[in-house]
Amino acid sequence: MTSPSVRALSTVMALGRVGIGAGLIFAPRAALSGLGFSDHTEGTVAAARLAGVRDIGLGVATLNVLDDPARLRAANLANAAADGGDVLTFALALRAGETTAGTRGIVAAAPAVVAGLWAARPSA
Repeated sequence: MTSPSVRALSTVMALGRVGIGAGLIFAPRAALSGLGFSDHTEGTVAAARLAGVRDIGLGVATLNVLDDPARLRAANLANAAADGGDVLTFALALRAGETTAGTRGIVAAAPAVVAGLWAARPSA
């Protein structure tokens, strides 16, 4: 049985991920601005939409396994890995001069990595 705290955290994070993903798909320029990116080319809009599809997929997959502890652990590990990739991506953006986006992204993604790993711990 999934612990109530892991289920609650997983639910909130999954719903947040779906919401962010929807924003990236349906309002990519606004989402990019909110993240602090200064450039909104067709390429960055396409990349934002790809990230949105990823986030919706991960969020929906997590919501579908809330009652299966083993599968929820795998979903939380996948979410933490994706968020870890986001930390790396935002660090590279920071290095490339996207100071606002890099900082905002790291501040958001790093705690998500920690939360995902906490939710995926074997004793959960």
